[in-house]
Amino acid sequence: MATLTSPIVTVLSKTFTGSASQGQAAGFVAGNGGGDMLPISGQGILVTVRTAGTGSTVTFDSVVPSNYGQDQNVTMVLAATDEQELFIKNDGRFDQGGVNAGLVAVTYTSVTTLTIKSKTIPGLA
Repeated sequence: MATLTSPIVTVLSKTFTGSASQGQAAGFVAGNGGGDMLPISGQGILVTVRTAGTGSTVTFDSVVPSNYGQDQNVTMVLAATDEQELFIKNDGRFDQGGVNAGLVAVTYTSVTTLTIKSKTIPGLA
């Protein structure tokens, strides 16, 4: 499994003092056949997955039970040409812990034409 990057999204607000020109590259990378690890911090991560010709089911590994009492992995089913996204809250449910603390494990049924990105949503005051 490769550990991907998850850059922090710039938050614009009335207290923002950065330059007037802002923005980030989308940051899509090819998914790895053995799966990937996504860093999770702040409020959580916004994950976007794209396919361009081959469908795939993406599985996000849950490691603790949800509020319903089951440790249920979450899947994202993408058609042959599709783009979907979800937000993973940084509440410990998907944090792998141990030597992989702060990482979310993701696997794919196919990585042919699949790309993925994640962006960290910072904690807001």
